Amino acid sequence: MAAARAPGQRLAKLSKYYWRRMLRVRATPHEVALGCAVGVFVACTPFLGIQMLLAGAIALLLRVSVPAALLGTFVGNPLSWPAIWSASYLAGAWMLGHDPASAADHLAVSATVLSTQLAGPNQPSLDVAMVNLSPILQPLVLGGLLIGLLAALASYYPTRRAVRLFQRRRRAAYTGGHVR
Repeated sequence: MAAARAPGQRLAKLSKYYWRRMLRVRATPHEVALGCAVGVFVACTPFLGIQMLLAGAIALLLRVSVPAALLGTFVGNPLSWPAIWSASYLAGAWMLGHDPASAADHLAVSATVLSTQLAGPNQPSLDVAMVNLSPILQPLVLGGLLIGLLAALASYYPTRRAVRLFQRRRRAAYTGGHVR
């Protein structure tokens, strides 16, 4: 019987699988890369639960690859959320002119209160959680837009290049030609 895979191995295998799926999407390299960038952008927003819907809608509006946009949202996952949200909050607080040190302390305190309140969900604890969430929501959304834009830009060009190379190799394999 095979030994169980470590979580890191499973994540690497799953990431490789989704990357290959995106390379195989039938669209131009630009459409796939921009679709992926849309998904990455949306993954950096704090809109959990509607990120895929939002990415799909934006991809449709921009007439780019919806499957690539949906796959791009997987950048946001339970392992990356703490880094994304911390960076988003600090960027948003900076954009609003708040002191970064006090913003970081406020985020840490708010996160502790939220996790305590949500550990035993009931109406009073959800009300307390919402009161604590309200002051961090504006910097989180504003910073998420900035971090999302930067992450989308960083994902677009490598994805476009990878799709272009993959499509050339696939065409060459079907036609018996050589890859340039």
